[in-house]
Amino acid sequence: MKENNQNITPGSEMDFINSLPKIDVTYSKSKEEVWKELSAMTTVQKPKAKVISLSWIKYAAAACILLLLGSAGFTYFYTSTTYCPKGKHMSVTLPDNSKVELNANSSISYKPYMWNFSRKVKFKGEAFFDITKGSKFEIESKYGKTFILGTSFNIYARGNDYKVTCYTGKVKVVSTLTADKILLLPNDHAFLNKNGKLEVFKDEKAKDKVLWRNHFFLFNATPLKDVFKEIELQYDIHIVEKGKFNKPYTGNFGKGMSVDDVLYKVCKAHGLEFVKGSRKNYIITSNNQ
Repeated sequence: MKENNQNITPGSEMDFINSLPKIDVTYSKSKEEVWKELSAMTTVQKPKAKVISLSWIKYAAAACILLLLGSAGFTYFYTSTTYCPKGKHMSVTLPDNSKVELNANSSISYKPYMWNFSRKVKFKGEAFFDITKGSKFEIESKYGKTFILGTSFNIYARGNDYKVTCYTGKVKVVSTLTADKILLLPNDHAFLNKNGKLEVFKDEKAKDKVLWRNHFFLFNATPLKDVFKEIELQYDIHIVEKGKFNKPYTGNFGKGMSVDDVLYKVCKAHGLEFVKGSRKNYIITSNNQ
């Protein structure tokens, strides 16, 4: 059997190609548009830079400055105050471990955040101070200033009275009225006279002035009005004097006694009587009335 081979000549190849069906391909985009899209796809886009407003920077800087100023102001002006009410005694420990014992109706204030720069307190009333050695320590009261390094002493600063008694170390006292200055040694007692001048004397019974720390009160020829003031402070009462009682009183009382017992003891020595009024009021009268 003979194999049937068909030979295609070059001319017949063209005729074969031309005989194939023609497909019409159309494009919706022009050549220029296609090229533009290809270029965009192959181009690396650079990240956009962030633009920070200068005005925002100014506001942020101003806020930081205000914050710093506020913090500095708080540090400088913040004050810690301790008040001991009538009828009470309190103990205060300062940042340097100095001890302060407050008598009734007394207060002390200081700036804790400035303590390492300035050991300074403001005080009124009566207190016993035991100061830790260190830089200069200043106590400011209405009519006087006390300067110490490391010592113990008692200050009485009520009304127009200002008294300082030194027990250990040295104490410098300055009158804010006359600028008088005086240096106290142990058992020295200084006080302001009526002219605002400082006077000092050696007090052999200096320890008697701080018996209040043990809730014991001793009076030696003390005007009755001052004795009644002390009773008011220690018992948180109000005494009304119906008359003028200027006689001196010598005696004592302790907080273990009731206020009625204390008043009876003091009044009996001078022929006085007392009655309890409303609330915490006590009225003192003379037996002759």
